[in-house]
Amino acid sequence: MMKNSIFIAIIFSSLIFPQSKNSVRGKVISFEEKSPIIGASVFVPNTSIGTSTGIDGKFIITNLPSANATLIISAIGFKPINVAVESDSAIEMVIELSSSPVQTQTVVVTANKRQQTLEEVPVSMSIIDAKLISSRTAISVDDALRYIPGVNFNQTQMNIRASSGYSRGVGSRVLMLVDGMPLLAGDTGEITFESIPIFQIDRVEVLKGAGSALYGSGALGGVINVLTKEISEEPLFRWKTYSGMYSSPKFDEWKWSDKTRFTNGEYIGFEQKFDNIGISTSLHRTFDDGYRENDWLRRYSGFLKIKYDFSPTQAFTFTTTGFLQQRGDFLWWKNLTNALRPADGQRNASVTSLRWNNTAHYTLYVNENIFGDVKVVHFHSNWHRDSLNLKRMDESSSDAFTVDAQGNLIVNKQNILTVGIVGNREEVQSMTFGTHVSNGFALYLQDEFTFMQNFSATAGVRYDVQQVKGLSQNEQINPKFGMRYSPYEGSTLRASVGRGFRAPSIGELYVSTSNTGSSIVVVPSTYLKPEHSWSYEIGGTQLISGESMVDIAFFQSDLSDLIEPSVELDQTLNAAVVRFRNITQARIQGFETGYHSQWFDRALSFEVNYNYNWAVNRETGSFLKYRPRHIAMTNISYEQAMFNGGIDFRFISRVEEIDDNLIKLAPINNGEQRVPIYIVDVRIAANLTEIGYPINASLNIHNLLHYNYVELIGNIAPPRQFVVTLEGSL
Repeated sequence: MMKNSIFIAIIFSSLIFPQSKNSVRGKVISFEEKSPIIGASVFVPNTSIGTSTGIDGKFIITNLPSANATLIISAIGFKPINVAVESDSAIEMVIELSSSPVQTQTVVVTANKRQQTLEEVPVSMSIIDAKLISSRTAISVDDALRYIPGVNFNQTQMNIRASSGYSRGVGSRVLMLVDGMPLLAGDTGEITFESIPIFQIDRVEVLKGAGSALYGSGALGGVINVLTKEISEEPLFRWKTYSGMYSSPKFDEWKWSDKTRFTNGEYIGFEQKFDNIGISTSLHRTFDDGYRENDWLRRYSGFLKIKYDFSPTQAFTFTTTGFLQQRGDFLWWKNLTNALRPADGQRNASVTSLRWNNTAHYTLYVNENIFGDVKVVHFHSNWHRDSLNLKRMDESSSDAFTVDAQGNLIVNKQNILTVGIVGNREEVQSMTFGTHVSNGFALYLQDEFTFMQNFSATAGVRYDVQQVKGLSQNEQINPKFGMRYSPYEGSTLRASVGRGFRAPSIGELYVSTSNTGSSIVVVPSTYLKPEHSWSYEIGGTQLISGESMVDIAFFQSDLSDLIEPSVELDQTLNAAVVRFRNITQARIQGFETGYHSQWFDRALSFEVNYNYNWAVNRETGSFLKYRPRHIAMTNISYEQAMFNGGIDFRFISRVEEIDDNLIKLAPINNGEQRVPIYIVDVRIAANLTEIGYPINASLNIHNLLHYNYVELIGNIAPPRQFVVTLEGSL
């Protein structure tokens, strides 16, 4: 009955909103250089209609809502413009975008769940686009995010402004979204970076600070929103192949293999719109021998997006992404003398993962002032860990479901309302976490006011209810307030305050295993309470000239009931155990500043960022574990004609506090060894399209100085690596 109702509704909608055949073609170029702008966004405001430019800067839109329409064209590093067009023109439009100091005019959607320029946002955000991700040969999203100011990693666990420590992949204070929908595993609540289609990314938006007022539990420390590419109107075949090799260990005693260790992979993708239906699909293979013993990886990934435009005012998009992966299980080294060999209790274990997510997204634009959407996502995760003799040591299967319905009302030019309702459910069947079900519900409301052209404010609130079956219900009201003031052109001041909230994951509550590769066992912590925070920020952006910009932000987060793992001796069990506990009070203070500049008609770009964190347990006065105090990054990029290249430098200060009990009781031999991190990456590329060959060739050298360091105790990070890449499109 329900299927019939949906089918009838689709037909009825198509009759109400008849198809339009109006079309427009164009080419987007830079005003200064007259060169094509690749990946520029072209969309009709308050509709579901949009596309992006190809490698030649060209675009076509075939279903304009009327013979006369308005297009908004934007690209990172350029000022967005509105263009009135007449469809079915025989002449191809040429649209010129003027350069903008780095990202001030970039169109973003994460801050307030709608499109607006970065200059209008009252909170700190960073953006990284597909071009930069590709130029750095990022194989997964976490590779790209390491270059975001204020971000660092404890191996695969992301930390924004010292909000997170390390919990061995259980729980995340950063919420990962793909096209606005959450992608956290239902059992562990962790970010699965491999589930994100790296080669389908248009850009990644990183919101820093508590985002719970709009996004709920999990957004305590920030939000990452991965936005995938629009489907090309014309046939587009894309391919990429890469091959790399690791340098030999720096010390002879670390050498464990006489063979050179390689990594390689391929990607192929095709996309095209057929009248009102657009299809984009791709396959990706990744092989990595690993630079450490038993640290190999084999992964196969797939992606499919189908978009159907019922009319210019409504559309339905279905996306599915999945991967099958098998890898060696390296937890920590044997000792510092054998830093690239696993501890004896971990030898020859492997982990197999099968994960996929399906997303359905329906958008409806009633008129230019009323629009909304409904999103449904299902994320399935299945993994197991086996020993050499195929003995099953750990296994877990989980399903996470989320439904988010949102409406937007433009009351007038000064007032925009956003209202939404969210439901979520997690189902877990696991020998590691048990069998459990979690349910949640939320309502959110936000109002954006523009009092005058140079002053605006945002106020919002969200009510959340989360409950794991059999445990107490957790309720939370999360308000937020932000304001933006531009005293004069080129200068923007911002301030925000908001409350954060994160309910403990099923993994944190119920994890129970003795298969830790050590003498430690992990025991359940069903007494855990949700984490809470109040986050404050003041900041500003100042254009120094037409090509330079300075940004600075001061922030503070007061956290209560912070969930951190604790290693201790249990007299009852007569064993060393890991339990998750609530730290009563913690405070994180700091500032972040950045300078961006472009010279020689944008051919040369320079960027430097610095982040200072003071993160302490307010009861003991001790620094929070696994957090660095200083993070600094510098990037120099050059692009001229068919050649481009760049140098990246990252500095992360030595982590001040670790879990000494873990070192002593596991034990992790020499686990206290850690140093400041100094990483230099170099890249050079040639775009052969300029001479008639649709190929881009590049060479990347990661960790040029062959510097040895650890992101996580007992784990040497990757050594110097050479990667050669060829890619193109037809």
